Amino acid sequence: MNALAHGFGLLFALVGKAALAQKPPAVVEPSAKAPRGEVLEWKSAQGRTYWYRLPKEMDGKQPANLLLMLHGTGLDHRWSFANYFDLPNQRRRDLVVSPDGLTPGQGDTFNFVQGPKDGEQIAGLIADFKARFPIGRVYLYGHSQGAFFTYWFAGEHPELVDGIIAHAGNVLDVKHGKLARQKVAIAILHGRADAVVPVDCAIRTEKIYRDEGYAKLRLEIVDGLTERSGHWPLPDSVVKLLGWLDQVSTQSVAQSLAVVANEVQAEAPDVAVIAEQAKKARALLPKAGEAEKKDLTPVVTAVQAFVAKAALIHAEHLLASGEVADPKAAFGAWAVHFQRADAAFADDPEWKKRMAKARDLAKAHDKAVEKATKTFDKDSTKNSRAAALQVFENAFLAPSANELRSVLEQACTNAQPPDDECKRKLLAIVDARAAAAAEAKKAAATLDRALLDELKTAAPGLFESAEPKAEAK
Repeated sequence: MNALAHGFGLLFALVGKAALAQKPPAVVEPSAKAPRGEVLEWKSAQGRTYWYRLPKEMDGKQPANLLLMLHGTGLDHRWSFANYFDLPNQRRRDLVVSPDGLTPGQGDTFNFVQGPKDGEQIAGLIADFKARFPIGRVYLYGHSQGAFFTYWFAGEHPELVDGIIAHAGNVLDVKHGKLARQKVAIAILHGRADAVVPVDCAIRTEKIYRDEGYAKLRLEIVDGLTERSGHWPLPDSVVKLLGWLDQVSTQSVAQSLAVVANEVQAEAPDVAVIAEQAKKARALLPKAGEAEKKDLTPVVTAVQAFVAKAALIHAEHLLASGEVADPKAAFGAWAVHFQRADAAFADDPEWKKRMAKARDLAKAHDKAVEKATKTFDKDSTKNSRAAALQVFENAFLAPSANELRSVLEQACTNAQPPDDECKRKLLAIVDARAAAAAEAKKAAATLDRALLDELKTAAPGLFESAEPKAEAK
C-alpha cells in the first residue's frame, strides 16, 4: 500500500477517534442480555478487541444477518462504526461486528492478511455469534486490504459465508470451489477515480469471477468521485449492495417476501427485485411447512399477480410510444425503461410476445458490443477508439455496454497523448444516459403506483411488516 493509502488510513483513524472519543463503548459480553442498538466492546478468542452492535429487532422467527466489517491498512476496529455509523439504522436487522486483523501493520495497527492466522479468527467469530444468537445469513464487507482478505476468506470458507462486498480491493490467490460458485454472492465495489487501488482491479476481478461461473455476481463502479475521495467509504453504495445480497441469498418463502416488503416501501420500487423474489417464493412454497403454505400462498399469489399486471402495463406504455418497435429509433428514456422492465419481466410470456422486436434488437446490440470489445482489446489505435465509441453510442440496448465503456475510457486515458476528445464524447453519452435513466425511473414509478395500491389491498401484511426504505443513491 502506498503513501497515499497511508494518508487515507491516518485520516480515517483520526475520524474514528474523534467520532467515538466522547463515549467509549462499554465492555459487554455478547449475549441476549447485552444492550440493543449500542456499540459495545469484547475480545475474540485470539485476544483481539472488536466492536459490535446488536440489532434492535432480533428473534428466532426472523434471524439477524451477521455482518462482519473488515478495515484496511493502517486502521483498526474503530474504523467501521466511525465511517458507517448510520448503517445499523438503515439495516435494522443486521448484527454488525468490526474486528481487528491479527497481522501487525503500521504503528500499533493490525491488518487482515490472507492465511490461517487471520482466517481462523474470522471463522471463530462467525461460529461464536451463531452460537450466541439466531443468525440467518452471514456477510463480509472488506475495504481495501480488508477486501483482499474478504475474497480469500469466501474462497476458503464458502460454507460460512452467504455473500461479500469487496470494496476497493483485488483478487490474488483465491480458491474457486463448486460450493463458492453456487452459494456465495460476490459484490465488487470500486470508485472509478480510486488513486490507491486502480479501478482496473475491479474490472479484472469481475471477469475472473464471471469466467469461473459464479451464479451471483455484481460489479458496482461509482462515478463522480475525485482521486482523493475515490478510495473513501461509500455508505450509500454499501447499503445498496447489502440489499442485493439479501435478494440473491434468499433461502425461504418468508425471506423472499421480506425482501418484497422492504422493496415496496421505496419511493420508486424496483419491480425487477419484486419479480425475482416472487419467482423464488413460488419455487420455495412446495418445501414449506403446511402452516407456512397456508399463510403465505395468498401473499405469493398476490405478488405474482402484481408482477403479471405490471408486465402488461409497462408493455402497453412502451408500445404506445412507437419507439420500442422501431429498430431505427434513437436513444431516449424509452430505451432505459425497456431495459429495466425487461430485467423484471423476462420470464413473462406476454411480455416476451409484445417485446419480441425490442428483445431481438437488444441481442443484436449485445453482439455488436461483444465484437467491438474483443477487437478493441487487440487494437487500441485512435481509429479503433473512434469505432468503439460509435458502437457504444449506437448499441444502447446492450446489457454489456458498461464493460465496453470501462475498456474505452481506460484506453482514452492511457493513449499517448491522452485522447481527450474521445473521453469527452464518451462522458457526454454517459451523462445523457444518466438523465434518461432518471426520466425512465420516474415514468416507471408512475405506472407502478396504482398497482402497488392494489397489492396493498390484496396483501396488507407486506406493507405493515416492512421497514421504511430509504431510496438508494
